[in-house]
Amino acid sequence: MCWLQVLGSDEYFHFVHRAMPPARKKRSLPHTKKLKADPMVSTAFQQTGFRRVKRGFRALRLREEEEEAAAHMPEPTDPYFPYQWYLKNVGQNGGKPKLDLNVEAAWAQGYTGRNITTAIMDDGVDYMHPDLRESYNARASYDFSSNDPYPYPRYTDDWFNR
Repeated sequence: MCWLQVLGSDEYFHFVHRAMPPARKKRSLPHTKKLKADPMVSTAFQQTGFRRVKRGFRALRLREEEEEAAAHMPEPTDPYFPYQWYLKNVGQNGGKPKLDLNVEAAWAQGYTGRNITTAIMDDGVDYMHPDLRESYNARASYDFSSNDPYPYPRYTDDWFNR
């Protein structure tokens, strides 16, 4: 059995039984009972998997209607918006038009990102930047390099982030 300390905690550990296949239909109660009996363990429970079920989809016709509504929306005022091909790909830099995140359709439905928490996996986020400063959430953030909730980039003299 292998144990891993849960990040951000000195008292929580994740145990993995290497001899067991990762996906099992039956729980391994004897192992959980053995952990619970250990005086150094205050709580033990076995995680169980669950079945994912596709809950629905938008018909192609509806997507076309959303794209039509998005076509009548004003362009964002961000001067760098035309360079963000992943938001609206019109073939910039030789890219394939419409191969983007389809955010304009979401905007047309009224989704703006307000009250949404987004996770960014990167080697540094300038959370003091004027675009991010007001909405940065330290409680939802973690810097794996310095083990704190503030993942500010550590630039060198040549602006390389380490």
